[in-house]
Amino acid sequence: MAEQITCANGHIYENDLDECPYCPKTGQTQETILDSPGATAQDETSLGGVVNDKTAILKSTADKTQIHKPEGKASAPASARKLVGWLVSFSWNEYGEDYQLREGKTVIGAANESDICVPDSEVSGVHATLLYRDELFRLKDEFSTNGTKVNGEDIVDSVVLNDGDTIVVGQTEMKFRAI
Repeated sequence: MAEQITCANGHIYENDLDECPYCPKTGQTQETILDSPGATAQDETSLGGVVNDKTAILKSTADKTQIHKPEGKASAPASARKLVGWLVSFSWNEYGEDYQLREGKTVIGAANESDICVPDSEVSGVHATLLYRDELFRLKDEFSTNGTKVNGEDIVDSVVLNDGDTIVVGQTEMKFRAI
């Protein structure tokens, strides 16, 4: 193994090199193919410098973004799921707070990890779950300390929501709107 040295900027590199490969060279610019006469936007950017195996692999795939996911998994980020409704609250902000509802499960609670994070001291970390499946919205209380109400009534099991229903968690009132 070659001995390593540290340059003035704190980069560590092998001592068999004449200069630090990480530090920019003063007074020297790197030309791209696009700067060359006759180049087109389809050309790759030429970075020049030392090419190692990792750089060669990155360069060969640099023109395409590749997405790797396990076989059979078709999960998408929350923002890629279809928008199916809203919850709107005026409890803590006079101008209103709106929360988008998307296909699948939406967790309502005080925890930062909740899909809808409610800033209410009477709301449990995971307070309720709203599920949209088969074109129905179901709301279930998750054994919260203060319970969940729909249209003024405590829910014990999951309930089917209808457009315009009022949901109360803690001291926060939200109006449910379906698309």
